Amino acid sequence: MKKVIRLTESDLMRIVKRVISEGKKFGSFDNEEWRDENDNLVNLDDTDDTDEEEFPDFKSLDSKHGKGTKWFPSGERGEKMFDTYKDKHQRPFKVRTSRK
Repeated sequence: MKKVIRLTESDLMRIVKRVISEGKKFGSFDNEEWRDENDNLVNLDDTDDTDEEEFPDFKSLDSKHGKGTKWFPSGERGEKMFDTYKDKHQRPFKVRTSRK
């Protein structure tokens, strides 16, 4: 016998966001435009289900999250791109990862 349960819209949105963000990384220089590890723009609201780190320079970001992400290419080209965006936004790069 199947059981029927009722969910509010906010319950459903919370569940969907959790499923989408599981095991993923999101990066941003501001809190408005978040990109997943494939550099796709995503709608990511503030959530308690993620941890956030700040990276003030490309080398620290690349050493921890460079493999498996497409935010910046490795090497000098990626560092120049990182520095350009950092200068534009005047903030460090933020990475959110889902809590496990």
